[in-house]
Amino acid sequence: MKTSSFPPLDIAAKDRIYLSKEAESFLFGEDVAGAFDDMASRSIPNYFELQLLICNLAARYYQSNSAIYDLGCSTATSLVVIYKALGGLVDRIIGIDSSRPMLEKAQEKLERFGLAEKVALQHGRLQELEIEPASFIFANYTLQFLPVQDRALILGKVFDSLLPGGVFLLSEKVEVSDPEENKIVTELYEDFKRRNGYSDMEIAKKRESLKGVLLPLTYQENEKLLLEAGFKSIVSVLRGYGFQSWLCIKHPLK
Repeated sequence: MKTSSFPPLDIAAKDRIYLSKEAESFLFGEDVAGAFDDMASRSIPNYFELQLLICNLAARYYQSNSAIYDLGCSTATSLVVIYKALGGLVDRIIGIDSSRPMLEKAQEKLERFGLAEKVALQHGRLQELEIEPASFIFANYTLQFLPVQDRALILGKVFDSLLPGGVFLLSEKVEVSDPEENKIVTELYEDFKRRNGYSDMEIAKKRESLKGVLLPLTYQENEKLLLEAGFKSIVSVLRGYGFQSWLCIKHPLK
């Protein structure tokens, strides 16, 4: 896959939401959906590397006659990436999101790439999700927006639905345990956003809007949930400015 046109982002709609918008509670509504690709590429460290990682994992771990799931698929960038990487060899690629505006943008992107009949989109809450047998499931910065008490239930469903040898990729923004260290990481992350063109006002408004909406756990708390779900192999594979990705392997029974 050529990196010059990778990943398939809609960046014509720039993220200018907080130039005028007040710092009300963050929602995945029409304004966010319309600017999400630009927002993600400028706000999430290693965002492009994460898409390459998803391609690599899909190619390595996909098993025939099984599904691939994106839990919180937003505008379907990763779904397009996987289909393009595997050349249509996957039986079922399924994206799920609770935001209808996000799914509308996802559908538009799938149609633009000729994948509307090849990739399935579902609207629903992950807490109520039924997952068919899968060999690769991933959730990129999704669980962090859900009630903490619901995350163990969702991770248990993920583990139970994975085939032996299947993998789960979890990416989350995390809280650093030590307050002083967390302050340093936060300041460095905000410098990262400034380098990507966000003003101090935009950063401050976005930070305020996410209070009580984005509920990050610590590294240790996330890993504890993964262990309790049943995963024995949990590998840190990508990390930057408090954003963390873990590769979780469901080993075959001996």
